Amino acid sequence: MKTRLAILMALFSGFLSAQVEMNYSYEMKYGDGKQVERTASDNPVTSDYSYFENLLDINTYFGDHIYLYTQLEYSNPPVFGYSRTRIDSTLNRFYLEYSHENFKMKLGDLYELYGRGLSFYTMQDQNVDYDNSIKGLALNYSLKDNLGISTLIGTGDYAYRSNPTTQKNNRQFNHDVILGSIQYENEILGSFQYLFNKKRSFFDIELIKSIFESSTELGEELMTRADSLYLPFIASNIYGLPSADTLLLQSHNVNWNIFLGIFDIYIDKVWINYDKIYGDEVFGSRFYTSIYTEILETGITYEYKNYNTPYLIKSISNPPIVYQESNSILASRNAHSMNFGNEIGHQLDINKNINRNLNIVGNLSISHRHQEEGMEELSMIDFFTMEENSSIYDYYPFRQVYMELNGWALSERLYFKIG
Repeated sequence: MKTRLAILMALFSGFLSAQVEMNYSYEMKYGDGKQVERTASDNPVTSDYSYFENLLDINTYFGDHIYLYTQLEYSNPPVFGYSRTRIDSTLNRFYLEYSHENFKMKLGDLYELYGRGLSFYTMQDQNVDYDNSIKGLALNYSLKDNLGISTLIGTGDYAYRSNPTTQKNNRQFNHDVILGSIQYENEILGSFQYLFNKKRSFFDIELIKSIFESSTELGEELMTRADSLYLPFIASNIYGLPSADTLLLQSHNVNWNIFLGIFDIYIDKVWINYDKIYGDEVFGSRFYTSIYTEILETGITYEYKNYNTPYLIKSISNPPIVYQESNSILASRNAHSMNFGNEIGHQLDINKNINRNLNIVGNLSISHRHQEEGMEELSMIDFFTMEENSSIYDYYPFRQVYMELNGWALSERLYFKIG
């Protein structure tokens, strides 16, 4: 005990003797009122609703090489999620980063992005109480100016909502992750990255039971595999046998970015082998590409996604949504609910400056699920026209067409937007 205390005191003294710089960011949210539930029924329910949320971010720099990030939260209650009223490693975030020349190390809550997030992307969004970070160690080393390697290892709890409308996460499982990557960049060939990722997810019987009894597609799929699932599930409840399940996942991810003339091209592909609950290993994939160019001083971006990992709960990835999330009051407020396990999507985005005070924005977004057995084959034209029929309903299609003209007038004293 004395040895540990001496080490901590030595580290603390070293930190104090170094050049220390700190800055703070504080955010408070307060609201008090009523919330209305079951609005679609004949008997809506009104209840008290209030929140008092406080977030304090502390950024500390020790000299030129050491950086410490700490986030403290006092929320009683928060806008979303559970009340947080004490300093606890599971409720507050921190990481320590050391960098020197070609080497960088990060220890603590890891927020890392590889490629566009198809294989690994941990992030935090306090607005919806979302955090899929893992606690662990990340190392990055540059062998040359254009060649680098990195590795990451960690473990964490992933919590999510079975229904996005609920205020609190009601499902959770633990997982551990290990990955390695290599990056190479060339002026002619562009930049490449290869990533190997291995993950284990630990599902306890309560989580499996909640999925099994739900009316979701995953729950229905578990019901169809009664021969392999139902017997161990019943055994766990009647005879008390252990029926937790460990799900393995291995993925290989390759991404490539290159400039060809007036085109900026990005391609990202991941091949995934993963276990189903109480099932065999299956194969899935995710693919994303974007092409940007400028023609007649008009910026044009095309994006395409093809995500096909049915029944895989994404816990360490946040791939591109390929859908414009607009903050304009003129755009649709009926946000599209993404299916990152089964969705194909296209997006075309156009942006042109007429002059320094006038801008034109155009967006077309289309998405739908993959064709399954018994579904009629439809073309992209069918999803664009969105003719209402029973065949297209099976695909859960989405389409958004948006045009906007915005700019400044009256000697830049009046801002307008027409959409």
